[in-house]
Parts: sequence; structure tokens; C-alpha cells
Amino acid sequence: MITLNLSSDFNCRPNLLQNISETDNSSLTSPIMSLHLFSLLIRQNRWILEGELCNLPTVVWRPRFVNYCAQDDVMCEDELDWDDDDSVTGWARNFLNESRLNRPNFQSNCIAAEISNKKMGSSSITNILPRMERLNGPYGMYATVYGVQTKVIHVAHPVPARAILTGAGVLEIGGTGGIPEGSFWDYGGFPCLQSIGRIFRMRMTDRNHTDAFVTSKKMSMKRRMSSSSQRMLTGSTKYPAYDHFKNFSGDGVFTADGSDWKAKRASVIHCLLRSANMDDLLEIEANRAADSFVSEVANALEIRKSRGKDEKKTPVLNVVPMLQRSTIGLIYRLITHNNVDFSSATTARDKGRDCAERAESSSLKSSSPRSSADLASINLEEVSSEYSSRSKYSEQEEQIKSLLPTYLQSVTRIRMIVLAQSRSIWYLLPRWLYRAFSPMYRDEERTMAPIRKFAQLACENALAGSPLALLSLRDSHSSYAGGRGTSTKVSKDLLDEAITLLFAGQDTSAATLSWTLHLLSLHPDKQERAFMEIRSVIGEVKTKTISKNMISRMPYLDAVIKESMRLYPVAPFIVRKLTTEITIPIDEEFAGSRKDAKKTISMPASTFACIWIYALHRNIKLWDRPDEFLPERWIDPKLRSRDLGQEEYGAYMPFAIGPRNCLGQPMAQVILRIVLARILSKYMVLDPRIEALRKVIKEEDKVGFSPIGLRKDMQAGFTVLPSNGLNLQLMERT
Repeated sequence: MITLNLSSDFNCRPNLLQNISETDNSSLTSPIMSLHLFSLLIRQNRWILEGELCNLPTVVWRPRFVNYCAQDDVMCEDELDWDDDDSVTGWARNFLNESRLNRPNFQSNCIAAEISNKKMGSSSITNILPRMERLNGPYGMYATVYGVQTKVIHVAHPVPARAILTGAGVLEIGGTGGIPEGSFWDYGGFPCLQSIGRIFRMRMTDRNHTDAFVTSKKMSMKRRMSSSSQRMLTGSTKYPAYDHFKNFSGDGVFTADGSDWKAKRASVIHCLLRSANMDDLLEIEANRAADSFVSEVANALEIRKSRGKDEKKTPVLNVVPMLQRSTIGLIYRLITHNNVDFSSATTARDKGRDCAERAESSSLKSSSPRSSADLASINLEEVSSEYSSRSKYSEQEEQIKSLLPTYLQSVTRIRMIVLAQSRSIWYLLPRWLYRAFSPMYRDEERTMAPIRKFAQLACENALAGSPLALLSLRDSHSSYAGGRGTSTKVSKDLLDEAITLLFAGQDTSAATLSWTLHLLSLHPDKQERAFMEIRSVIGEVKTKTISKNMISRMPYLDAVIKESMRLYPVAPFIVRKLTTEITIPIDEEFAGSRKDAKKTISMPASTFACIWIYALHRNIKLWDRPDEFLPERWIDPKLRSRDLGQEEYGAYMPFAIGPRNCLGQPMAQVILRIVLARILSKYMVLDPRIEALRKVIKEEDKVGFSPIGLRKDMQAGFTVLPSNGLNLQLMERT
């Protein structure tokens, strides 16, 4: 006989389970009884969220995938032949015809082909705001019940978002009692219908059994942690919401939690952001990434010329892979201090050029308060000589260069596989079932193989004094708890961190630059204003390099990047689990529509909160003309005053906020601005579709078009890239 005492969890409505408080094990394990119990649990959790404390409209979530193949969603180039004038003109006419048929948001992403057959689109991201408006909850929030008992609150307003992300409560880090954090039932899973009775018995009484779920990694972290770090002020945690990332980034700083995360974050900040000469190296490598992009463009033009293409026509190039190769080279060199050029235009003679020569040829000049001399003379001679003298071209370096194309394809695919897991039935089941039976897991393992190999080579090639080498010496990254198919020379902790740093440094930078160039190509007037500002700072002389001091005097360029990240935050949503109950004031607009509305809303502990950054940045109640690309909103006081999201609520958070915000934000701010300024100073970026549409409009005297209708769709993933690549014309400025 067992007793189910769940009334403490269900304080909003009468307990639906009281009529089965005493049931024998055979009844609980019968399939019909188990299904009935699941149904009652779902209804009970739905009533919790809809009750007086939460007062949220609630729906039941159903898995979208049983299995998923990322190959179906792999980014491809647009299928239109841009060298065929008739094909381009035909597309323009079709686009204008479609645009007039009551479809103002018509988008042509695949141009000649429809993309409706894609298995995982971005509709779940773009439909959040319409769904919130339709359900009409406080602050626009609504809730879902995932699986059986996982409660999820969806947020797109800064008041609840800030309460969740900044923290409000005390989290016990080193407790040993009760169910371990991260066990499958902690987020609504269940092992099988036949063992439902055993699950609840364990949840209530069987604490000894829980030791089996405490990994050796967690035990080693507990031994490391000091008594002063047993408790940490927080109101939310990533664990176990990001468990489906574990096969990708392991226990790196992105997915770690508790004292493990605290130690790793401190180590990464110390070894990466505060390492010696990092500011100077960051400027050098950001400019070098821009040089790599320019080389990529030149190489593409040479290939085009060799194929006998028309040299008079400005070629159309997919810039996304070019930006990916440029940014992976940047982050790889920063964390390893190994002088490797990943540009597709690299030749054997490039190997003789060391970092000192590159820095010297760059002629970095700055009027920064720290020095009026050439930037290369600010400890740069010493930095460059050490940086280049240790550079070596070994077989491993050739191996990592040959591995790069496969690595970039893999990191593009893994973004979609990880997201698909969270939308699949496997998210609700224990990980061992996913590993044993899911074809998605086998696809994930195949995809992860080159990612792990690339990160392993980066760790092995890291030179003394580099961030990766420094991390390997710290206790937080010295665990050898299994190699997942990698060499024992590299600790698991270090490998996980290398995977995290390489992906975060490359993918987010390339994605943000891609979206920014896309938006500027659709708005030539705003691009020209940014270019004029850049030229006024660097002078009419074609300077090859741009410094941090220079970009600090480019407010409109800064506004362009902010507006791009508002419209297309590279991480469109983040998830947290509430460790304590969080209470916030009632939404005044919501309270005004209800006579008996309470003054507060409570979000119960153990609830998950999905904060939709994409929707937060486009909420019409917070932003004036939220869907428009309007960089001026960040610098014009009149426009700024119309944005409650800026002026009152602090709704702009592309890097998140609170203790788990993006630690690479200071580096990203420099990299994005230097690389974008270099590109715009060198090229005029044009969307070839605009010229084709203008030509047809002029010939046929048709109505104009809106640039919003030409925006690219987002390729679904836990980070977002333009779907089907980004084809642009790059016209060199004279």
C-alpha cells in the first residue's frame, strides 16, 4: 500500500488525486490507471497555473517531433540564378503580384522554391506575440503544461523577465536530501507506464535511491566547493532546463549550475577577459577577422573570373559562410594564441606571415587617452613577438584547418538538433531512453564528432599563456571524468569549455553581423549614414585598421548594431527554472479589466519560465513601430521617448541580464563594431532583389514595395541565422 500526499503542491484547487490516496501497486502499474493518473496530473497542474495566485491562461503542450533529421533543415543558398536576368526579372514580377494579394508580410526566402515543407521553421518564435495577445494574460504571459507535470510560463514583458533573471531568493547548492536536481521527474518526465507507482514512492520516501542519479562530476564539484559557497542568492537556475544541451556543451559555463558554474564563470572571466594584453589582441584579431572577410570576397571574385563569369556585373555572394570562417579564426586565435588563418583564400605563403608583421602592416593608430602613439607600440611589439614566436605550423594545425568545413556544417546543424529535442517526445523521457532508442541521438552523435575533435585540437594546440592553457591549470577545469571519445590529454572540463567558447564566439558574431548586413542592404539610406560617420572618424585615407577608440566615436554605428540585435537577437529565447516563488505587482492594464483582480501575481517555485527575447524586443506596448529597422530610436531623444522599452522598463536584453548573462558581452561589443565598420568602409552592401524590383516597377509603373516584405526568415535553432543563406552584392567603394 502507498499513500499519495500531493496536496502541498496543489494549493490553488482541490486535490484531484485524493480519491486514489490508497491504491495497491498493481493498480498503479496498470496502463489504464497510469493514463488516468497522468490525465489527472495534467489537469491539476493546469489548474495551478490558472488559479488565483498565477491567473494565467494555460494550454497543454504536445510534442512536435518523435524523431527529427536536421538534414531537412540545413541552410542552403537561394535557388535563383542571379546571373540569369530573365530569372531575376520573373521573380520580381511574381513577388510584386504576391505582395498585392493582401499579403503585406509576404517573404520570398527560397525565391524559386517554397519552404513550407521544412520540418522546423521559426513560427514558434514569430507567433508568440499574437498568441499572447489572443490569450490576454497579465503582462501578456500565458502558461503551458509540458508532458505531465512540467509547468512553463511564457514571458515577453520586462517586469516578470527582470524578476526572473535578476534573482529573488536563496538557493541551497550543496543539499543532499530529496530528489536530485536534474532527475527526469524534475521536469515532467516518466520512465514508463509500468513503473508509475515506483516513481511516486521514490519521490516521497526513497532518498537512498537518488544517489544513483548523482554523477561523479557533481560529487567532485561538491568536494571542491567551500563552505562559504553553500548558498547563493538567486531566484532561478538553468538546471535542468538545459539538460538537452549536455551532449553538446557538456558541463561548460553555459550549462553548469550552482557552485560548479560559479567557479567556472570566475575562471573564464579571469583567463579570457582579464588575461594580459587581451584588449590589444582583441583589436588586432577583430581587424584581422575583417581582413579575412575581405580576402574571402576577393577569393570568390577570382573563382568567378576563372569560371568565365561576366566581370561587368557585380557578383552575388553568400556572405554567411564567409563571416563564419572569419569569426571562427578570430575566436580560435584569441583562446589558443595559435596563429592559424582559416580563410578560404589562405595559401602556403601566408604561413610565413607572423602576427607581428600583421600588426605592423595594420598601422593601428589611435588617439586614445591611454596613448597618442601608434597602437602597435603599446606593448604590442612585445605582445606580437611572443604571440608569433610561439606560433607553429604542425600537422595538428593542418588537420584543424582541413576539419574546419565539417566543423562549421556541424555547428550549424547542432543548433537545430538541440532545439528539436526540446520540442520532441524525448524531452519528456529519461536521457537513457533517448540515447538507446532515438535516431535523433545517433544523428546528434555523428554531428558532434567533428565538433569535439575541433575543440580537442584547439586545446592541444593552445600555447602557454593562452586562455585555454590557463584554464587547464585551474581546479574548475581539471576533471578527467571521461573523454566522450577524445584524448585523455584533454580534460573533460576543458573540452566542454572549449566547445562552448568556440561556438559562442563564432556563431553569435557571425549571426549578428549577417542580420546587420541584411538590414542595411534593405535600407541604403541608413547604410550611407553609417558609412559617412565611419569615414568622418577614420578620415578619407583608407585606413586598414580601426581601434576601440575609433568605434567609441561612432554613435550611429552603435545604434545600427543595437537595432539589429533588437530585431534579431541571436538567442531568441532563454529558459530558467524558478527556485523560489516569485511575486510581482499586477499588470495595471490587466487589473483594470477585472473587478476582483488581486494586487500581485505569484509564479510558483519549480516552474519553468521561457523568456522570449525576440517577442520582448518587438512588443508593441513597449516599442514605437516595433517591426521597423530604426537605428535613430537609440540616439534621437524624441524617438527614444516613445519607446517605453528603453525609457522606463529596460526591455532591451539581447545578452540577457542577471548573474547568468552572457559573459562574452564586452568582447562582442568590440568585435561586432570593428568588423562592421571595416566592412562598411570597404564595401557598399546591396540586396540584389531591390534592384530587380525597382527595375520591374519602373518598366511597368507598378506600386512600390516595403523592405519588411524582403526580410529573410529565421533558420530555426537555439540561435538564429538567416534562412537559406544571405546573398548580397558587395561593391567596393572608390
